[in-house]
Amino acid sequence: MANLKHLALLVLVVAPCISGRRRGKPHIVLIVADDLGYNDVPWHNPTIISPHLQDLAKAGVILEQNYVQTKCSPSRAALMTGRYPFHIGRQHESLPPQMPTGLSTKYRILPERLQEVGYATHAVGKWHLGFCDWDYTPTRRGFGTFFGFYTHGADYYERLASNSEGGFKGYDLRSNESVTHEGEGEYSAQLFSRKAVEVIESHEGKQPMFLYLAFQSIHKPIQVPDQYSRRYQPYGKLTKDSKRKGMITALDEAVKNVTTALKQSKMYRDTVIIFLSDNGGADKDANWPLRGRKNSVWEGGTRSVAFVSYPRMPKRYRGRSTDDLFHIVDWYPTILALAGYSKQLTDMDGYDQWLSLAAGWPGPRTELVYNINTALRFTAAIRAGKWKLIWGYPEGLRSNVPRKETRAAFAQTLREARSSDLLYLFNLETDPSETVNLAHENKQVMKILMKKIRRIMKSGEVVKPDTPFLRERSNPKYYGGYVSPGWCKAK
Repeated sequence: MANLKHLALLVLVVAPCISGRRRGKPHIVLIVADDLGYNDVPWHNPTIISPHLQDLAKAGVILEQNYVQTKCSPSRAALMTGRYPFHIGRQHESLPPQMPTGLSTKYRILPERLQEVGYATHAVGKWHLGFCDWDYTPTRRGFGTFFGFYTHGADYYERLASNSEGGFKGYDLRSNESVTHEGEGEYSAQLFSRKAVEVIESHEGKQPMFLYLAFQSIHKPIQVPDQYSRRYQPYGKLTKDSKRKGMITALDEAVKNVTTALKQSKMYRDTVIIFLSDNGGADKDANWPLRGRKNSVWEGGTRSVAFVSYPRMPKRYRGRSTDDLFHIVDWYPTILALAGYSKQLTDMDGYDQWLSLAAGWPGPRTELVYNINTALRFTAAIRAGKWKLIWGYPEGLRSNVPRKETRAAFAQTLREARSSDLLYLFNLETDPSETVNLAHENKQVMKILMKKIRRIMKSGEVVKPDTPFLRERSNPKYYGGYVSPGWCKAK
């Protein structure tokens, strides 16, 4: 009987969303910004010039408690699998281009499942889930088309990718599986929005479309045409802050181009637009008033701006903000539910949150795990209701730190972290900026959360971080100067 009541309510909620001219499955446009901080959007910071994102957000549902991982690749892996990265070995490093691994092919990722229910699937922009074997690349993972780059980042105009330590440098832009020089000298936000517009304009018939648009913006290097930065600083030598804010405004224009194309193609009313950032901002002020930045389990590193906009959502549930807990793993089952995917999903960490978004139901999530990472030094963080516990080191380390150095310098286990008093407890309801550590004042709550982490650690489900040694054969110099697959075996 309970299931019948749930089905009846579901029909009442979904029916208004699909009424009208088109009664099929909705189109889905999933937009991911890179390193966009909590304070980098106009609904949190009125000095940011981003009117189109503002309009989309205000017309939909703003997620004020949306969580992601601390860095690029872990977030993208969680998004594409619906699994916490510590369950699939992707919880540590953000996949340096020389690392011979990627998102394991044993996991069936989002576009593959969407193809099963009839979606045309397209990816534009940043991949960053592995490329050393062709089987890690987008067109082998369920995307019908791909235009973008494989690595962590590149020059916004020249498409040259390099690692921070030097040695690795090569051209990184592909159209499907072929190197392309299309848009040479064109700013990447404009190039990727133009290619997304082409996908939309070439879409035909009643087949539903899934477009994954992963912008490079606003990841370093700090580059943008002056016209956008001058809106913040009309005179004088442009500061880094003006340039960075200009990148946000350029991103905003790129999103406008996509929504305009949807409207001109008469697809807009039937399109669910999801927007989020992959992690917190890299600059110290980018996440104000939240503490921390990218590559940390502080709120500033993990609480991401996000919204959903869908014109066919019932009007009474649009134009609002929600404080319900949402984690990036939830998008996987939520999108599949939207798409009408009926097969049972097993081993999911995510929750289907569509009824919460589209009908104002209470969100199903009451807890989340920020991360569990045993690489180099120990970090575990969990939230239950208003309480957050960090056990170990809040900030992450890069894989280029020698393991022999970390063994002597840092706590490596739960026990070592506790004996070093690396425990932080916060009441996020009263202290969202994490200023008052209550670990020694509220030991009862702390013990409850510590027990939850121990239970996860003892479950046998925490997968060892997949961080093999960097490989010289990755260097583009062996492939004519191009970032290329062919130097590892996918697993």
